[in-house]
Amino acid sequence: MQIVLAVLSSFIVTFIVLPIIIKVSRSIDLLDNPDRRKIHSISTPSLGGIAIFLGFSLAVLITVPLADLGAIRYFLFGIIIMVFLGVRDDVANMTAKHKLAIQIFAALMVVYFSEIRLDGFYGIFGVNDMPVWFDIPFSVFVIVALTNSFNLIDGIDGLAGSIGILILGFLGWAFLAEGHIAYSVICISLVGALFAFLFYNWFPSKVFMGDTGSLSMGFVISSMVIHFINLANDGGFTLPIESAVGVGMSLLILPIYDTLRVFTIRFVNGKNPLDPDRNHLHHGLLKLGYNHAQATLILLSFNVIILAIAIVLNFYLKNGELILAIASIVAVITIFFEYKLSKLKYLKKSVARDRNLYVSKSA
Repeated sequence: MQIVLAVLSSFIVTFIVLPIIIKVSRSIDLLDNPDRRKIHSISTPSLGGIAIFLGFSLAVLITVPLADLGAIRYFLFGIIIMVFLGVRDDVANMTAKHKLAIQIFAALMVVYFSEIRLDGFYGIFGVNDMPVWFDIPFSVFVIVALTNSFNLIDGIDGLAGSIGILILGFLGWAFLAEGHIAYSVICISLVGALFAFLFYNWFPSKVFMGDTGSLSMGFVISSMVIHFINLANDGGFTLPIESAVGVGMSLLILPIYDTLRVFTIRFVNGKNPLDPDRNHLHHGLLKLGYNHAQATLILLSFNVIILAIAIVLNFYLKNGELILAIASIVAVITIFFEYKLSKLKYLKKSVARDRNLYVSKSA
């Protein structure tokens, strides 16, 4: 009953608040305006994350028992910090170093006080437990990196919300099956809010989640995946999860893959890895002729397929082996994807060359 109430209340509140956010944003001209690095061509409200957070917060407060709220208070405080950070950045851009400092503080609250942290390498490279002095900064790094990777994939209508629903839906089901109600409610409440958000964010979008939504969602997901890995690794699950790290990575494969790919391209081209561009996976699909909805469904299907493969292989492979298998599959997909993009570039150059020749002959 708690889960049903959580998803319904978060959906209803978010669905009701979003039109208000849209109307107020337009009335005070608080919009995300198009520029050379953005895809949208119409000024659009970008504070949808506020409605997501309100729906999520109310659902958690009315469905999680008070004793459990006390146990996860530092985690919830970390989420609040990320929401305020996102609002501040959506309203008036912050410098990268200030944003990073606040993100590190929020992650440290979760890692140190809520003890949601990676305990080591879980047998990868033959390494298991690591000392606390390594675990804490490593866990903070992972949470901050994954949080920002979700910010990076929020580039086309419906993508970040759809991927969030997939990951949080899986985690919510896993926690519920094992009786971890508080964490299940957190995941499912956010799922309900994201479903409501997609009604307004599906192509053509009426509102964006902005940094308010993408940073707070990424923060929740990265923390919950770490908690999932630890519970499964420590024998806290009766579910058939043998290689928890590999399954956790498959859940996050799209933001991880997209971030690594974009950073590699920028590095090879001699650019700052943090400089924005149009080299993300969703940009590539748009260049290949797909619209926002089609690109979103393709990338969502990619994440679902990788997750399904990981769940099957996790019965037979250890963490390191499963990660290697996933990386190999992604490498094959990368070769095909880059070939399609390179072929498109070649065709465009050929057309441009032919046009130049035609003009010169006419002259």
